[in-house]
Amino acid sequence: MEAIRGSDAYDVAIAILTRNAGPLLQRVLEAIMRQQTSRTFEILAVDSGSTDGTLSLLHSQDVRVVSVPMEQFDWGRTRDLAYQHARAPVVVNLSQDAVPMEASWLENLVRPLDDPDVGSSCGSSLPDPERSFPQFPWERNGYFYFTREIAKFVKQYGRGLSFANSAVPRAVWERLRFDEQPTGEDFQFQKKLHGAGLKIAFPNDAPVLHHHDYTLGGLWRRCRNEGFALRLLGCPYSEADLALDLLSSAKYIQWLREIKHGRLQTLADFLFPVVRPVAVYAGSRFTRRPIWY
Repeated sequence: MEAIRGSDAYDVAIAILTRNAGPLLQRVLEAIMRQQTSRTFEILAVDSGSTDGTLSLLHSQDVRVVSVPMEQFDWGRTRDLAYQHARAPVVVNLSQDAVPMEASWLENLVRPLDDPDVGSSCGSSLPDPERSFPQFPWERNGYFYFTREIAKFVKQYGRGLSFANSAVPRAVWERLRFDEQPTGEDFQFQKKLHGAGLKIAFPNDAPVLHHHDYTLGGLWRRCRNEGFALRLLGCPYSEADLALDLLSSAKYIQWLREIKHGRLQTLADFLFPVVRPVAVYAGSRFTRRPIWY
């Protein structure tokens, strides 16, 4: 269906935080507009200083745009701003490079929120066959989050919530809100949901096409930011954690398998088992602000 425009009342607001989104954003918007649902929806973009044509594309598609200066961007505050501007009882969080896979995506993602005990619904991310770069091998094989700060978080709060592809009732957001969070606002919100006794649903029929690849510098920055975010949320990464993760054997066995099958091609691919724990430690122990990548 086509989204209703110009109304102050929608069933769903699809909120996308944008900055220099590139050509993938066109596919994202086209996939949203192909949704087969009886729910009315609006598309809302909160843009933080795009200079690459993103704003022109958004305006050409009649997307409602809220702008924030790049220097004022904060993941928690900016996400909260999106919810403040959303004109619907359900807000969907969608990454600017996450392409809804099926025309039933929106309906399937939002449906679990009919249960009043569910505070968020989180769909999966699958490799995108049309993307111009392959999926990072350590993302594909399930070892990306092998370090112990993630294990601590999951033990306390459960399977991770991702705002790449999720939905939250506005009433839940009004109770919990987003605090200032320089990175990892989905971790922050999951912690709040846990404290409020609300569950996260993980429907398997609401996937998006979304994968990454990394340069060595980009990998370092992402892992360092994650270590920093988890420290802020009470899951620090100590020297003992670093030593235990560097010495654990499972990822090195997988490393040998990847080499055997010729799936490691770049420095980031080869060095990941060491870069991940060292970068997380640097983020947890020394970082005072995130570094963007």
